[in-house]
Amino acid sequence: MNLFDRQNFQLYLDFVVGRHRIWEQRQEGVPGPWSEDPILASRKFTNVFRVLDPGSQFIFDLDEAGIPDRDVLMRLFLYRHTGRVEAWQNIALYLGGYPQVGELQDTLNIWKKYRAEGKAVFTGAYLVYPQSSTAGTDKLESIIRLTQRLFDPSSPEDIVPDFMAATTQKERFEVLRRTKGVADFMSMQILTDWGYTRFVDEDLENEFVVPGPGARRGVSKLVVTPQQKDFLWFAQAELLQTEGCPMLNLGSSERPPSIMDVQNTMCEFSKYIRFVEQGKTELKPYVPAHPGAQPAPRTPAHWA
Repeated sequence: MNLFDRQNFQLYLDFVVGRHRIWEQRQEGVPGPWSEDPILASRKFTNVFRVLDPGSQFIFDLDEAGIPDRDVLMRLFLYRHTGRVEAWQNIALYLGGYPQVGELQDTLNIWKKYRAEGKAVFTGAYLVYPQSSTAGTDKLESIIRLTQRLFDPSSPEDIVPDFMAATTQKERFEVLRRTKGVADFMSMQILTDWGYTRFVDEDLENEFVVPGPGARRGVSKLVVTPQQKDFLWFAQAELLQTEGCPMLNLGSSERPPSIMDVQNTMCEFSKYIRFVEQGKTELKPYVPAHPGAQPAPRTPAHWA
């Protein structure tokens, strides 16, 4: 590989191991700080395993028993374009459950009232809002209308038949990606969420990946190459051989970081190394949004 920065790569490996150790200590109830690394001890970074983050844990609530695949896929699409768990819980109070395709107009009306009370529907996690760049367009209404067009079975833009007929992750990705405004990053997030559901019977996170903007920034700190996706596979292989490589306990087995997890760690590493480069080491201890004992995480049944 051209211009491979071994020193920065060691920083990356140490970052990944250290970040997962923080999660393990919090699960064990160990009081903070959870790292001697001043940046890890003072800044927020998402978990090494994507499934462990609170936003991803909520996906298991959306995959309710008895709900058809169309409705679950629609929920994943709309959830990743809004992201505020509290707003979804508010919807469930009014509808008696999370919305189905036929309830999207009701969802819009409820969320408009919720927003009028000064409450947020959107998070700052994924700043991607399809079809809402036109001046005067209501972002919330725009996304609901887009969701209706893509998931209503009577719509000519219905993507569900093609998505369900696809046999590979790449094909499913292309179905999501073909919609104007739904770019690589968002398509990859929805696809990964789909892999958590009961409609999938194998772990697909090592089959296919498209690095997002943050991951590409992280890779650029390690190597100069036009094939950034290929570098993720190299990084995963190196990580698996690293002492203390994070492992996710699945009960009867353990799961190392998938290629999608590595993609996420590259995004977080791009933030970490920025602090390193800026020399920000004298920082206040990190105060977590969810302090105290942490609940046992849920994982897809088919991973075990």
